[in-house]
Amino acid sequence: MLRPAQEQRWDPIEGFRPTLLGTAAARELRAWSVIALGALAVAGVFALLLAISRIPGADKLFPWPVAFYEKSLIIHVVFSFVVWFVVCGIILMQVAAYRLSEGAPALANLGIPAMSAMTLAFALLATPALMDRGIPSLNNYIPAITDPVYYLGLLAVGFAAVLTGVRALANAITRSGPLEPIGAAGLACAVIALAALSAFAISWNRLGGMPTIAADNEDLFWAGGHIFQFFNTTVMIGAWVLLGGRALGHPPVLPKIAMAALAVNALLAIGGVALLFVELPFSVAERQLYTLYQYALAPAPIFIGLLSGIALLRGPRLESPAAKTAGLALGLSIIVFFAGGFLGIFVDGLDTRTPAHYHGVIGGVNVAAMAFILLFVLPLLDRGLTRWKAARASLWLYGMGQLLHSLGLFIAGGYGAPRKVSDTSPSIEVIGNIHENPELLEVK
Repeated sequence: MLRPAQEQRWDPIEGFRPTLLGTAAARELRAWSVIALGALAVAGVFALLLAISRIPGADKLFPWPVAFYEKSLIIHVVFSFVVWFVVCGIILMQVAAYRLSEGAPALANLGIPAMSAMTLAFALLATPALMDRGIPSLNNYIPAITDPVYYLGLLAVGFAAVLTGVRALANAITRSGPLEPIGAAGLACAVIALAALSAFAISWNRLGGMPTIAADNEDLFWAGGHIFQFFNTTVMIGAWVLLGGRALGHPPVLPKIAMAALAVNALLAIGGVALLFVELPFSVAERQLYTLYQYALAPAPIFIGLLSGIALLRGPRLESPAAKTAGLALGLSIIVFFAGGFLGIFVDGLDTRTPAHYHGVIGGVNVAAMAFILLFVLPLLDRGLTRWKAARASLWLYGMGQLLHSLGLFIAGGYGAPRKVSDTSPSIEVIGNIHENPELLEVK
C-alpha cells in the first residue's frame, strides 16, 4: 500500500481541516462554494431560456432580445465551462495558500477583492444577453458577445484568478507547511491561469482593441483557450487524487508522481505562451501550431488516469458511503474523459464530431469537479451529505448522459451533421442521406 509519511496527506478532510478552521478561511471557502454553485445555476437558467426561446410561437409570448438563442447559448457555455472551472481552480488555490502557510497565509486579504470581482463578473457577463446590443460570436474556447460589458466581465474573472493565484504562489515561496498533491494542484492552477491570461493579453494587444467580428474573437481566444485546457485537466487531476484517496484510504498514485504530472502541466502551459512568438500572429501556421499543441494535454491525465483506474480496480476499497461515491465518481470521470479524448482523434472541426470530443473531455472534468465539491469542500465546511444514493444517482445520470450525448454527436457528425447550427441543419429524417445528397448541407 502507498502510505505517505504524514497521514494527513491521504486523509484530506482531517488533514486540511486545521488550516481552514479560522473564521476568515472558512468564510472565504464558503463564499467560493456559493459562487461555484451559482455559476452552474446561472448556466442552467440560460440553458432553460434558450430552450424556451426555440418553442414555436415563443416569440409572441415574450419580446426576446435580438439573437437571444446565440447569446443565451454563449452565457450558458461561459458559466458552465469557464466560470465554474475557474472557481474550482480558485478553491484549490485557496486551499494551497492556507495549507502551505499552516493557516496563516501571506496576502490573505486578496481573497475579498477576488470574490468581489467574481461576483461582479456574474452581472457583467449575463447582462449583454438580455440587451439588443452586441453581436454573438460562437468562436472556440470562450464564446463571446461583442459588447464592452461582456469583455469587462471576462476581465473580472481573470482578475479574481490572478489575485488568488498570486497569493498561492507567494505562500509557496515562503511555505512552512507541507506540499501535497492537492496543494500542488492549486499551485499548478495558479501558474496556468497566469499563463493563459498572458496569452489573452498578448492576443488582445495584437488585435489593437476590442473585437468586432467573430474572426477577431477566434484570434483573441485561440492561444489562451488552448492553454486554459491545461487548467481544466489540472483541476481534474487534483480531484482524481483526492477521490482515489477517499475511495481507497490511501493515494491512488504516489504523491511525488502526481505532483510531477501537475508540474508537467504547468510547464507545458508556459510553453504554450512561448508559441505565440514562433509564427506570424494570427496566421494559419500559428493556428495549426496550437492545434498540434493540444496533444501536449494528453500525457499527464492519461498517466494519472491509468494509474488511478488500475488502483481502483485492484482495491480493496473502503465501504463507507462517501468512499463508494468517491470510487464511482473517479471511475466515471476517467471513462468519460478517455472516451472524449479517443473521439478527438477523428475530428475535423466541421461537423458534430468536434463537440462530441469536447463534450466528452469536459464531461470527464465536470464529474471530477462535482465530486470534488461534494467530497472535499462540503465536508470541510461541515456540510457533508447524508443522502448518498441521490449523490451517486446524480453522478450516474450526468456521467452516462454525457457519454451517450458525445456518442450521439459523434454518430451524427459521421453522417455530416454540421456544428454550431441552430435552424439550418438537415432534419433527422434526411441526415442519413447526406453522403448521397451533399446538397442537403448547403445553407439556403
